[in-house]
Amino acid sequence: MPSAFFDGLSSISITNGKREDFLARITRQELKKDEFTIRFAALRELYLQHQRKLALLGGAVLLVIAVAAGSLLYVRSQRTQAGEIFARALATFHAPVIPASPVNNPNMEFFKTDAEKYAAALEQFREVAEGFSWYAQGKMAQYYAALCQRELGKLPEAEQDLVSIAGGGNRDLAGLAKVALAGIYAQTGREEEAGKLYEEMGDDPTSTVPKATAQLALAELYQKIRPEQAVDLYQQIVDDYPGTGVGELAAQRLEELEE
Repeated sequence: MPSAFFDGLSSISITNGKREDFLARITRQELKKDEFTIRFAALRELYLQHQRKLALLGGAVLLVIAVAAGSLLYVRSQRTQAGEIFARALATFHAPVIPASPVNNPNMEFFKTDAEKYAAALEQFREVAEGFSWYAQGKMAQYYAALCQRELGKLPEAEQDLVSIAGGGNRDLAGLAKVALAGIYAQTGREEEAGKLYEEMGDDPTSTVPKATAQLALAELYQKIRPEQAVDLYQQIVDDYPGTGVGELAAQRLEELEE
């Protein structure tokens, strides 16, 4: 510091010891100011040196955000499209088979034969299954396409597809596929295989195929090949599910067997 500053201190009525403390405190304050100035200058220089890199980094972040937003919009668009096509295919699958269009509803979709209907639905379901396989609609379309093949008499193809779906990771969809698969087994003289599949579903039910549904299907199968076991199973369903649709249906079947 300038000598005049130090000389001026002599006019202050403080002892030598106190003056040294005062000088030390002033010196520390000046050093802190200098240290702050140096750090600020260093940070400013660092920013100027890396300004272009930081700008590029900011651009990259914006690009990632833009890609993510675009991907989200694309996925939503794909799901919407898949849902629309699947809905049309489902309407075709459930369309009535009648000789002519109803007078009171001339715009209603209808088919003159089952073969016509299921062939049209098969094409539509395949479009969804092949074009949107990663979405729920695409996976469900695979199942319905197999049902169309079954209705068209293409049992080997239907069975192959249903086996694949039954072994997939979607338990609810797998349950539906197993029911359809068991139906094909029963239709082709493999009742024992069908029975095992129904028992498996009864032991490991899903939200789409509850235990009662699997038991009822097994009882109906037994009604054709093992009437005595069918009686026992129907009675068990009546006892386990009183006052329900399944229980009432089992009671009706039981009456039919006892007549």
